[in-house]
Amino acid sequence: MSIPAGSIGLNIDPSASGVQAAQRLTRLAEDSGLDFVGIQDHLYHPEFLETWTFMTALAMSTQRLTFTTNVANTVLRPPAQLIKAASTLSLLSGDRVVLGVGAGAAPQATAAYGGPEYSPGQAASAFEESMRVMKAMSDPAGRSVRINGEYHQVNGAHPGPLPPRPVPIMVGSYGPRMLRITGRLGDGWLPTNAYAPPERVPEMQRILDESAAAAGRDPKAVQRVYNVMGTITDGGPTSEGQSLTGPAGFWVETLGRYRDELGFDSFLFWPVNADPEAQTALFAEHVAPHVRARTAG
Repeated sequence: MSIPAGSIGLNIDPSASGVQAAQRLTRLAEDSGLDFVGIQDHLYHPEFLETWTFMTALAMSTQRLTFTTNVANTVLRPPAQLIKAASTLSLLSGDRVVLGVGAGAAPQATAAYGGPEYSPGQAASAFEESMRVMKAMSDPAGRSVRINGEYHQVNGAHPGPLPPRPVPIMVGSYGPRMLRITGRLGDGWLPTNAYAPPERVPEMQRILDESAAAAGRDPKAVQRVYNVMGTITDGGPTSEGQSLTGPAGFWVETLGRYRDELGFDSFLFWPVNADPEAQTALFAEHVAPHVRARTAG
């Protein structure tokens, strides 16, 4: 399942000390009508649970929500195994999985956990190979995949079992080269306002669109989902950029502007600096319905 335009999601941290809170947040997201949940993937963080195990447990406790990695670290996760994990959970959950991927952050922490310590250029090259492997391994017409890359080799691997529809692959990308890879190969773009602040987005969207068109793709086919970190307040000062802060009405107007002016079709709320459950309840009741109504209009 993709994340349709106008969808509203919630980020849930895979904290080992917050499992019960995460379960409550998942039920709240499901019961309040939110559309999807994102789970970050930082294997090397000693406080974080393993994302696929955690996400599977949450997904199997729900009936409607779509789940996405936000985003999976392709340096520590071999691409053929990663797409198989996503396809497996899609089959188990009834087509409710989107695979968010990135080139991997924190190279020293990644290396400490057993992965290679890539330079930015190496990370982008390895990521593009990962995308090609995952696309090939999720192709229903594929019978035997052979890719002999510099960073990834697949020697006659047999794809499957595959869900009825290939799992969409969305990319958390920021630099020009990664954006071009996203435009050529990604099913969607999944940036975060902390790293892609609003003032930078138009140029990033331009690169993505031009790359998609150069690859013979319709740029409109690439979904645009914005991770928005921030806090809903009772009033007082408002701010944008790396953290969106202000009352519910300010959030509605700002997300509407992000849709109209920046080109995002869906949003993932990432509550920070406040109680996540209280923030999610406020967002689901006072922000999400109005953003959806604006999108539908």
